[in-house]
Amino acid sequence: MTRDGNTGEGPGFELELGQNKYLSPSDRTMHVILTVRAVGAHPPAEAAEVLLVDCSASMDWPPTKIAAARQATAVAIDTLRDGVHFGVVRGTGRAELVYPASGLVRATAETRAEAKAKTRDLIAGGGTAMSTWLSLAASLFAPHENVVRHAILLTDGKNESESPEKLGRVLEECTGRFDCDARGIGDDWQPAELERICGALHGQADAVLADAELAADFGRLIESAMGRVIPELRLGIRTMPFSALRFAKQVYPSKVDMTEQVRPTGERTFELPTGGWAVEHREYHLCFEVDPDALVPGEDVQLGRIEPVGSPVSCVVVGHLTEDLALSSRVDEQVGRHTEQAELRAIVQAGWKSYDQQATEEAVRRWGEALRLAVKLGDDNLVTRLRRLIEEDGGGFRLREGLRPRDIKSAVIGSGLSMDSAIPRADAGQSEPAGEDVWCRGCRRILPSTAKVCGSCGTAVAPR
Repeated sequence: MTRDGNTGEGPGFELELGQNKYLSPSDRTMHVILTVRAVGAHPPAEAAEVLLVDCSASMDWPPTKIAAARQATAVAIDTLRDGVHFGVVRGTGRAELVYPASGLVRATAETRAEAKAKTRDLIAGGGTAMSTWLSLAASLFAPHENVVRHAILLTDGKNESESPEKLGRVLEECTGRFDCDARGIGDDWQPAELERICGALHGQADAVLADAELAADFGRLIESAMGRVIPELRLGIRTMPFSALRFAKQVYPSKVDMTEQVRPTGERTFELPTGGWAVEHREYHLCFEVDPDALVPGEDVQLGRIEPVGSPVSCVVVGHLTEDLALSSRVDEQVGRHTEQAELRAIVQAGWKSYDQQATEEAVRRWGEALRLAVKLGDDNLVTRLRRLIEEDGGGFRLREGLRPRDIKSAVIGSGLSMDSAIPRADAGQSEPAGEDVWCRGCRRILPSTAKVCGSCGTAVAPR
């Protein structure tokens, strides 16, 4: 682990890199897991908050949805810290600022009361064009630079009043200008749309299983945003003449492919924006392409360097060319673990696709496979969500009666939330011997006996 030792003002960082540095002459990639920790006791940063509330026609039925949205918005307003700039937007086929009359206003007892009075008048009607909501949020945040800028987006339906391309263009414009968490309420929203928004805007998406739970969820989201101490953190990445960055993915606390967000800043230098931070840790899976012919055999060679921009701390990605297959064939434990979690997500989504195509037996088989793997990995959150879909039936599984679309979407979107790497795996600490290592059928790397998927090539391990 690399530590920065910063004792002055501002947050400090710790970096930890998980990798197997050894490469065979035939290897062309180096996979690493980067853990970034923001550490130290620091007061929350100044903040601005915008609440984006879906008020399309579908929010009117059942009436509990729009009522829950009004209550949740009021709870969010009450949770804001004094002095935080805030605003409330009514989202339909267009975006309307319902409070204040223009711009954002500081939170005081008076402005909170005025805002809550306005939220009681929110009515449902019209279409759904989320890009207009996000564009208005970006313009409201524009005067508030160098503060934590955070939005909450609530919706109950598809983004049906505009094309996916338009939403994509607006997301590109909004990336780096504010962070956004999203919640889907009811049965008709699309997990992929909310994950697309939150992936671009460094937030988390999730399902609301019961309308009455929304207010407490909004309160937690605001409390989390109010606890952020860093408005924006960018990771600097440097490659070498014989290496290149193939992809960058966040793997904790949620799974997001961030490759398209990497921006070149010079010759072989890049930056990856990661949004605002509290005192927390996140993990990233980086893959570097490597030319082994350019490496000196038997020596540690720098393949890349990673550092939080503006911080003195950094870590080095190392490669070591060797003919010893016992060294080069082993998959790093962290790389393997996150690859298994990615495979788990793919299985859950495959089950959803089968269910959507009315292939119920295949969906149940997939979800049963996912449940067993989630139990093995110790992913209690996903285990709970999957058990809302299926129940044990003899030696197999069957669909639960009364299954709702929101239960399925909760499991699908929950598969994109990663378990904390500090939580021990289900097989940790057992007294039984771990068993012999196994060979990957795809790339012939050495895997631990508990592996289900190869962390290097993604090949599923054959049942044993």
